[in-house]
Amino acid sequence: MRKFVATTAIALTTLSGHAFAEGLHDQFWGELSYFYPTITSTARLDATATNRPGSSITLEDELDLADRKGTPYFSLGMRIAQNWRIEFEYYKLDRSSSKSLSRQIDWGDSTYPVGVQIDSTFDTTVYRLTGGYSFYKTPVAEAGAALGLHVTDFTTELSGQASGPGGTTAFQREANDALVPLPTLGLYGAYAFNDQFQVRGRVDYLTLKYDQYDGSLVNFLVAFDWRFSKNWGVGAGYRYVDYKLNADDPDFRGEVNYKFKGPTLFLTAGF
Repeated sequence: MRKFVATTAIALTTLSGHAFAEGLHDQFWGELSYFYPTITSTARLDATATNRPGSSITLEDELDLADRKGTPYFSLGMRIAQNWRIEFEYYKLDRSSSKSLSRQIDWGDSTYPVGVQIDSTFDTTVYRLTGGYSFYKTPVAEAGAALGLHVTDFTTELSGQASGPGGTTAFQREANDALVPLPTLGLYGAYAFNDQFQVRGRVDYLTLKYDQYDGSLVNFLVAFDWRFSKNWGVGAGYRYVDYKLNADDPDFRGEVNYKFKGPTLFLTAGF
């Protein structure tokens, strides 16, 4: 039993901090989760032909994109020796809507006037790969640090009657796709009450300016886990993500800011 408790206490994943620890003989683990956040986001796309700054748009208020939407996500991890671990996470949040504009919007090389019907899409896909090392570990507690890569793929699109660079009004479709990698640094900790229950927390933070990118990231999680059998566990937690990006790149010239915050539920398996 003591060996089982000690192994269960090694309970954190490296990037998302969401997977319950692998058991004594488990080298691999995975997690299927459901995140139901409230969403606040703004975006701006500057013109490429004239370098004109675009309009900063509150996507939920001005384009009527959903301000709360659930999304599944999954993570996979493995143990390397006793103190090292590595994990991969993936999730995708897609939103689209149609609304008449209450003000003029400059988006990319197009200008959409007041009253025009706009179809909009804002999709976010996140890939995370992180390695961590537990520098403090006892039979019931653990603390460690993690280094990883947070890659975000933004897909944005606005379409409707608009004027282009030449001033002619016609149906315009402004679409943009940008893949942005940001390194992350994090700290995590966990405490096991017994061989079934534990509480854990994690925070990842980074602010960085390099090349054409200026961005910051905060990723926070606190969760409670129940390992109801040797290979299976469930849990609930609260997650907060704050992402900001300014870019002056040929693929994306503008700004994206979003905040996700809300409850998350998960099912884990370890082998």
